Amino acid sequence: MVAILMEHNGHTLQSAVDYVGDLCTQTIAGFERDCDQLPSWGPEIDGMVQKYVECLKSWIVGSLHWSFQTHRYFGTNGDEVKKTGLIPLFPPEA
Repeated sequence: MVAILMEHNGHTLQSAVDYVGDLCTQTIAGFERDCDQLPSWGPEIDGMVQKYVECLKSWIVGSLHWSFQTHRYFGTNGDEVKKTGLIPLFPPEA
């Protein structure tokens, strides 16, 4: 996503990373807001909906943990990235 924003929208590396970070923050806030505004369908259905929502939350958290544990996104630096929040970025190859 960062590379696409840089290539097609004229972002610098930092502005693209900031944009994606803001988008993630807004998306999570929207999810939490929507969860808080769910209507009631009665105790039985509400219980099932709540279980489903909790599973969605677990899926999101699990995906995040997976991204640090595998080499797909951070190579062998997943633990360090998780600890520091810093991701080494390199310029695109010519």
